[in-house]
Amino acid sequence: MDDRKLNPLRLLIALGIGAYFIFLVLRPGQPGAPTTTQTQSAHPMPTACAAQIEQVGLTSYELRLRIKGSAERIIIYTDQGNLTVNTTEAGSAGEYRIRTPAPATAVQLDDCPALNLR
Repeated sequence: MDDRKLNPLRLLIALGIGAYFIFLVLRPGQPGAPTTTQTQSAHPMPTACAAQIEQVGLTSYELRLRIKGSAERIIIYTDQGNLTVNTTEAGSAGEYRIRTPAPATAVQLDDCPALNLR
């Protein structure tokens, strides 16, 4: 085959690959990818709360928390029901990892207000 006849085909393939990578970069959030959100203290917590959620890492069936302060229990709300976990079983030193039966919709520490994850 003549190499000059293949040049337009090579150009089309290169443009297609380039367009694909541009699409991947500009595409909005992916449903299966883990997301991490930083929470700021925009709303002051009541004085009864001894713990505050600093960081939440969320995947489909796992929740990772970084907590400042001390809490006895973590309550995770899902569409399939609530899950209550003792902090001594879920982690230590402010880092907690909890497996969930479904994607978490909200999380709450002790009697503090719940943090909506949606």
